[in-house]
Amino acid sequence: MHDALQPYDGTWDFDAAAHLWRRAAFGAPASRIEQTTKLTPQGAAKALVRGPERDAPAEGLESVYAQITGTGNVDAIRAWLLQRMVRCDHQLREKVALFWHGHFATSVLKVNDPLWMARQYRLFLDFGLGSFANLLDKVTRDPAMIRWLDNETNSKGHPNENYARELFELFTLGVGNYTERDIKESARAFTGWHILEDRFHFSERLHDDGEKEILGARGAWNGDDVCRIALSRKACGRFLAGKLLAFFVTPDPPAEVVDAFGEEIQAREYRIGESLELLFASKLFYDTRHRGAIVKSPIEFVAMSVRVFDGRLDATAAAPDLRAMGQELLAPPNVKGWPGHLSWINTATWLARVDAGRRLGETFKPRESGDAAVLAYGRPLCGRAPGADERRRLAAANEDLPHALLALPEAHLS
Repeated sequence: MHDALQPYDGTWDFDAAAHLWRRAAFGAPASRIEQTTKLTPQGAAKALVRGPERDAPAEGLESVYAQITGTGNVDAIRAWLLQRMVRCDHQLREKVALFWHGHFATSVLKVNDPLWMARQYRLFLDFGLGSFANLLDKVTRDPAMIRWLDNETNSKGHPNENYARELFELFTLGVGNYTERDIKESARAFTGWHILEDRFHFSERLHDDGEKEILGARGAWNGDDVCRIALSRKACGRFLAGKLLAFFVTPDPPAEVVDAFGEEIQAREYRIGESLELLFASKLFYDTRHRGAIVKSPIEFVAMSVRVFDGRLDATAAAPDLRAMGQELLAPPNVKGWPGHLSWINTATWLARVDAGRRLGETFKPRESGDAAVLAYGRPLCGRAPGADERRRLAAANEDLPHALLALPEAHLS
């Protein structure tokens, strides 16, 4: 195993635990972070992956799922998902679901069915920490994905290459690890994978059952075989490793670390939870160069702010702010998803962030005051303890302290 992936043996303190909560979750109040410091880094990683025995907030939100999706209102579904991110106790499940939403980027603007989009996001929630092979199988059969990438028109004699192309380029292998012929042959394998009455339907009549050669393997392959062949390639582990590292650790992970983590993912047979448990307990994850090194997405900025201040979120009212900041749930900009990191900040979106921070700050009622409040909220939010002069200035903000903290540059980094 690469040394960077060996267990972290450095200082385990409040700031290290807060870093874990910002990256593997949507932040946490100081009291929750203090509890985490009583564990080891390995114990904390395991706890985040396994989650609590019971997630009461999730159960409460589940009780209104049918009602929310039954409205057909996409903004209501977005609000429901955002409330999950803020309120649910199994935080890593929520964070990983957002990761997969960007990985298998699908937009309601083309799918044009909010219920289908909600069902797809449920796949990420329910299976996101399990086997990637299983998740890939379910996404490949998902009606929203089939419509998004036009597999409804993929039939024997008239293959549509869209899903096959994105399966290789964006979901499993990455550019340079397949050929145009692999795409054409794989498109034939996915013929007949359609939708009937709101569900996946395999049409044997419209399926091309002839022999195909895909990534060097020859046979009468179908769509399941294509996924299996892609997963067997070393490039798949490496591609997933690069995506996970960029999302959870550093925007530009070293190539040798990507290779090593890819091998670990494949050695664990693509069990994502186990792979992340290794990552969240590693030297690489806690390297001080990687702390505060990623720009928070708009969703992360909003959700973390609410959780750090232990506030309440009007998720419906937050929707316009998220849209202005450049991130709208269930509507990634294209098949590549959100680019992330520095792409979140430009002249327009920065002004939107400032305005959103002001509105959020006005809703928070800190339980602490003065210098104690600056430390209690500033460290979990910004990843550092403000210096003495800065603490005095911030403490003087009194009731405007939440807004003052959310205006700090570090409040937008994780």
